[in-house]
Amino acid sequence: MNVFSADVALAITRLGLLILLGWFMARQGWVGAHARQPLMRMIIWVFFPAMIFSRVSGNPLIASGPQALLYLGAGFLMIVTGYAVATAIASLFKVPAGKARRTFAFSAGVNNFGYLGIPVTAALFDKDVVGVLLVHNVGVEAAVWTVGVAMLSGESLRHGLRKLFQPMTVALFVALAINFAGFGKSAAIVFASDLCLAVGDCAIPIGTLLTGIYLHEIIKDFRLVSDAPASFGVMAVRWLLMPLLVLAAAGCLVTDPSLRKVMLVQAAMPCGIFTFLIVEMFKGDVLVSLRCSVITMLCCPLVTPLWLYLGSRWLTLG
Repeated sequence: MNVFSADVALAITRLGLLILLGWFMARQGWVGAHARQPLMRMIIWVFFPAMIFSRVSGNPLIASGPQALLYLGAGFLMIVTGYAVATAIASLFKVPAGKARRTFAFSAGVNNFGYLGIPVTAALFDKDVVGVLLVHNVGVEAAVWTVGVAMLSGESLRHGLRKLFQPMTVALFVALAINFAGFGKSAAIVFASDLCLAVGDCAIPIGTLLTGIYLHEIIKDFRLVSDAPASFGVMAVRWLLMPLLVLAAAGCLVTDPSLRKVMLVQAAMPCGIFTFLIVEMFKGDVLVSLRCSVITMLCCPLVTPLWLYLGSRWLTLG
């Protein structure tokens, strides 16, 4: 496995170029703020559910309930651990208490599990491992919309549980039920999966363009060299502590080979680029969240391949 391959470099470069394209489209006035909500609805209600269904139904790596629970649980625990680590670092680096600290913990604790994680996984491994990643990512989403939202907004955890009943979760449960019933390779399911694959392929590019569109609206107030506590804190979380913890768990606690591959990629990811939209939704500090995303994305072309290389040696995957 060559983590310094052109495919990995292209996955990282493509993400950056799509963000820039979205920003350029907004700057030119081709799309405005009014386009954000329709695009968001298409991504959440159509594109990502279709992608999940196409990758999970008929996937031989997700053929039993215990396997699926393992992948879901690993995603959930990774994010909860990220929140705990980011909260401790925020206190250590003296990020201001209150809204800024809660936002830092939320944003630094979530890695780029989808928009970059999926293309990098696809570049390194086969499509069945991508299917495992998508199940893992639903566990991530569960942690984000329950523990994460409760921490960010001060809402109760019970209120956050209601947000789990969303299209992506339903698509996952339907696909898993088909797998467990042994219908994954039937003609009707294969046809539906192929159709969903064509639709789901829109999820990453459209979602990344949307990030660039929104970035144009808020970047004017962003200063790269300000707020040193948050800047150095997020680098400590995402480029040091979380990679070490995720890789240690993968090497010492996990025996499933597909999950080890997924955890390798997840350990090397920067902060999520979509988190500042959730932060805005729940009245957090958008500029702190944006700082976490921008700084780790700028380091990504160097740091991500380095952690992929070190992790693949540790896990003996290459």
